[in-house]
Amino acid sequence: MSSLFRFFKSVRLAIVLILIVTVLSVLATLVPQGLDPGMYRDMYPPPLYHVITVLDFNHFFSSLLFRAAVGLFAVNLGVCMVDRVVRQVKKKSGRRWGPDLVHLGLLVLITGGLVTSVTRQEGYLRMGEGDELQVAAGTTLRLVSFRTVLYDDGRPRSWTSTVEIRRPGSDQVVTFPIRVNHPLRMDGVNIYQASWGRQDLAVFRDGKGDQAALADGESLRDGDSSWRFDHIVQGGDGQRALFEQYQGSRLVSTRELDAGDSIGDLTLLRMGNREFSGLRATKDAGYLPVVAGLVLLAAGLALTFIQKRRDRAD
Repeated sequence: MSSLFRFFKSVRLAIVLILIVTVLSVLATLVPQGLDPGMYRDMYPPPLYHVITVLDFNHFFSSLLFRAAVGLFAVNLGVCMVDRVVRQVKKKSGRRWGPDLVHLGLLVLITGGLVTSVTRQEGYLRMGEGDELQVAAGTTLRLVSFRTVLYDDGRPRSWTSTVEIRRPGSDQVVTFPIRVNHPLRMDGVNIYQASWGRQDLAVFRDGKGDQAALADGESLRDGDSSWRFDHIVQGGDGQRALFEQYQGSRLVSTRELDAGDSIGDLTLLRMGNREFSGLRATKDAGYLPVVAGLVLLAAGLALTFIQKRRDRAD
């Protein structure tokens, strides 16, 4: 047991683990993260493709490899902290708790980072005025208005998305303006103002007469094929909707649709475009531990600085 304790409190182990995490993280930045597996197969030769997917380098910061390396460093840091605290308690005078707070802050910070890598959920929403969607616990979010303020040269200065929040079982409607650096926080979900733009729309009618709008970048299914709406093509004889047909991750054909053309049992009624608000929704259980770790780290550094100033004064 004593040899295992000495192994985990080793400074050499800490240096090795820091180097491993650093090198792996740098390598991971060279690999695009979160793409469809088929895209990696097209981008890399087979041996490298298998290394990337087996080691989860396409999702590195939530991979077992990353968590194991950071977890071992957390154990190493924790053992060093316990060993130092025990030695500090045994001392009769001159105790210095600043470095221990720094160690504890780093440990809490790493723990928060690991919790984030396991639990963090993130999504990007494009909403036009009047759109509704369900977020946490069945709560409905409706975009009432979207306002863009531009500089004189046309660059965006600020965006404001005004939303209505309706909770299940309640008739109360809450209005909230989401702005840059002023997110909506509710039920553990944070919704940030991320972007704005214009999107093309293709409105379809199904066999039952129901209508649904498809935005550029979205897809619909027809048998074993997926049809992705790319954009609206402007031609001399009017507008057409350009669609790409995929089977799996493979592009097999493209097709331009006029109003009245069909894909499966869906008939294209009309095309158009609208301004949209880009919202980023995140849920992160590691946020509070990270904040707590930063506070402890700052307190430890401040206490260490004060103690050193006192030593010089003495």
